Amino acid sequence: MGTARYGAVAAPLPDGRVLVAGGYNDDGGGHYLTSAETFNPSTNLFSSAGIGAMSTPRRGAVAAPLPDGRVLVAGGSYDDGTEHFLASAEVFDPATGAFTPVNDMTVARVRAAAAPLPDGRVLVAGGNNGSDRLSSAEVFTPSTGDFTPVGDMGADRAREAAAPLPDGRVLVAGGAAGPNAAALQSAEVFNPSTNSFSSAGIGAMGTARRAPAAAPLPDGRVLLAGGSNGDFGENYLASAEVFDPSTNSFSSAGIGSLGVVRTGAVAAPLRDGRVLVAGGYDGSTRFSSAEIFSASNAFSYALKGRRLVVSVQATGSVSVSDAAARLSVSAASKKRRLLLKSSDSSGDPPTLTVPLRLSKLAKQRLRRTGVVAVRARIRFQPQGGLASTRTAKLRIKAKRKHRAR
Repeated sequence: MGTARYGAVAAPLPDGRVLVAGGYNDDGGGHYLTSAETFNPSTNLFSSAGIGAMSTPRRGAVAAPLPDGRVLVAGGSYDDGTEHFLASAEVFDPATGAFTPVNDMTVARVRAAAAPLPDGRVLVAGGNNGSDRLSSAEVFTPSTGDFTPVGDMGADRAREAAAPLPDGRVLVAGGAAGPNAAALQSAEVFNPSTNSFSSAGIGAMGTARRAPAAAPLPDGRVLLAGGSNGDFGENYLASAEVFDPSTNSFSSAGIGSLGVVRTGAVAAPLRDGRVLVAGGYDGSTRFSSAEIFSASNAFSYALKGRRLVVSVQATGSVSVSDAAARLSVSAASKKRRLLLKSSDSSGDPPTLTVPLRLSKLAKQRLRRTGVVAVRARIRFQPQGGLASTRTAKLRIKAKRKHRAR
C-alpha cells in the first residue's frame, strides 16, 4: 500500500477494485489517517490517484458496500492529545472519489464490525466507546441515511469480525469482551428477518481471535485470518480458518496461513473469488504489505470404471482431456490418435466425478484387448484460486460380462 495501515477499513467497489481507508501508522511518530487508496486486482497495485480523504481520521472504523456502489464508513477513533470516539459516518462515492458525511450512529463505536444485508441495509455491531465493550447493534438504511438500533448480541464484543452468509444472515465471530479480557472463540449470527442475534447451533472457532480479518468466499464459507490472543494480545496470529454455514462449524482443514502474522488487518473479497488481506500489526510494526488468499487447487484422483473421482478442497470445476491433444501435430493426425473426448464436471468438495468419454479408437482397442491406456490431462479450477493441471496415465478396463449358469 502507499502507507502502512493498522485498524483501517476495506470494502469492494463495483469495478472490482477494493477501497482501503483510514487506520493508524507510527511512521515518524504516529498518525491517525484520513487518507484512502484502492487496490486494483488486474495490476496487483494500490493507488491513491483520484481518491479523496475522509472528513476525519478514523482508526478502528467499519466499512461495508452499499447497493448503489458507494461504501459506508462509520465510527472509529483518533487521538490529538485526547482520544475521540466517533459516532460519525460518511460514504465514499467511487464515481467522484470523494467522501460525504451522513447521519451519525446512535452511539460511538470503535473496533466494531459491519456487514451488508440482503435488503441493502448495513449491520454495525459491537465495538467499544471508551471503557465499555458493547453488545448493542444498529443498522444503516441508505434510502434515509439513518441508523436504527436492533437487538443486542449475546455477548459484548470489540475487535470482532463480521461477514455476510449466503442465506442473508451475518456471521459475527471472535473479539474480546473487555480491555484485558481473553480473546473469544465464540460466534453468533444476525438474522435480518427478525433483527436479532443467536448463537444456537453455532460452533466455536478453532482458535480464539481478537481483531481478525474476515471475508466471504464464493462457495458460501467465510474466511477468518490472523488476529491475536493471549493476555493483552501478545500472541499474534498468522493462522486462518473458515466458517461453513452448511454445518455451522469452523475448520482450518486445507486453509493455509498468512505470510506474516497480522492483527488489525483488513480483508475484502475480489470479483474472481480471491480475498485481499492488507495491513495490520505484528507487535512491533504497522504494515503496508498485502497478500492474497486463494482457494486451494490441490487435488487427488481415483479411477472407478469409466469415471474419474477427483477429491478437492474447494468449490470449482474439473476438466479431463487427452494429453495428446496438446501436442504439435496436424489436426487430422491428432484426431486419429486421440483416445479421450473432453469432459468436465463442477461442484463442491469433497469429490467431483467426471465421466470419461472414450473416442472411437479407444473403444475399438478396449473391445480388442480388454484394456486401454490413456494419458489424460486433468485440470482443476477452484473458485477464487489458480488452476492446477496434472497429466496422468489411466488404465481403463472393459466391463466384465457375467456368464449365465
